Amino acid sequence: MVQLTEGLRRQETMRTVLELGEWLTAAQVNARQKRPPCRRSQPASDWKRRGRIYSVTVAGRAYFAAYEFDTTCQPLPLIRDILKELGPVADSWKTAAWFHFPNGWISDEQMQAVAPKDALDRPQEVIAAARRSNRS
Repeated sequence: MVQLTEGLRRQETMRTVLELGEWLTAAQVNARQKRPPCRRSQPASDWKRRGRIYSVTVAGRAYFAAYEFDTTCQPLPLIRDILKELGPVADSWKTAAWFHFPNGWISDEQMQAVAPKDALDRPQEVIAAARRSNRS
């Protein structure tokens, strides 16, 4: 019964994370490049392999969070730094949840917790939150 409950919670978290943001396929990332590589999986798969971005998998297809990229669809250097602080993660959905749900180490003016994806304009705070998360 516990495994069933955990599985249902995981499915609910995955659904929520997908609904909370814009997600791009590797082909969409490819199409947004100034000079798209011939292989539609590029450059996203290379960036992921190098730890510059992350993805989640849905029905066998990788999806990349749009906030990982700048206006020209290049990886934000901050994402690499955050992923490095979070350390190796066996389940990329844990990384997605970390970015998407409010984090007590990051707050707004009213002292309300803010999701890291919504605080990328405050890199020191987000990196510090990732560092703390990795220690817990």
